Amino acid sequence: MKKIVTVYLPIALGAILYAVGTVLFVFPNKILLGGTSGIAVILSDALPWSAGTFSVILNTLLIITAFILLGKSMATKTLVGSALTTIFIGVAERIIKIDAPIVSNDFFAAIFGAGIIAIASGIMFYVDSSSGGTDILALILRKYIKIDIGKALLITDVTIVIVGGILSGLMGALSSTLGFLVKVFGIDLVIRIIRKVNLKRFSALNK
Repeated sequence: MKKIVTVYLPIALGAILYAVGTVLFVFPNKILLGGTSGIAVILSDALPWSAGTFSVILNTLLIITAFILLGKSMATKTLVGSALTTIFIGVAERIIKIDAPIVSNDFFAAIFGAGIIAIASGIMFYVDSSSGGTDILALILRKYIKIDIGKALLITDVTIVIVGGILSGLMGALSSTLGFLVKVFGIDLVIRIIRKVNLKRFSALNK
């Protein structure tokens, strides 16, 4: 029961927030934040499948990689995070019908979407889970190279943002880069805040 509260509820909360940020801001405005959502946006423009469908395919392949390289415990939590994120994105796409972006300015959309996703990812990374996708590659880098998760994401996702930016033009490139930076640095900030809050709580309990 304790594990459900301390591990799986945060994963579920992160997955919900990730889906909301993605469906409300990332997909409608075609913001490229890296990850499978960025690849999905690029592919959905070129092929007759939705971004959500491509997310499912890419996440499935990367989950298999997680079990091979991350070990059973971390891979299982990542599987749960990825599955919930994928499910919630699919559900949100069907519930939230958006004919036009709710935020017309791509820069604001990038900030809002990336900010929500940074909170979501930070929560999941803190419990050694993730939303799947290239976040799995970042977890692998953190495990074997011992670097901050934000730097790991910078390594794994910057190529996606660059390619997507080239394809989407100058304004698309600038808004995607802004969102990407908010996401990368926001995740490390969220993790530090959670650690500080938990440290204070632990100290208070032991006084």
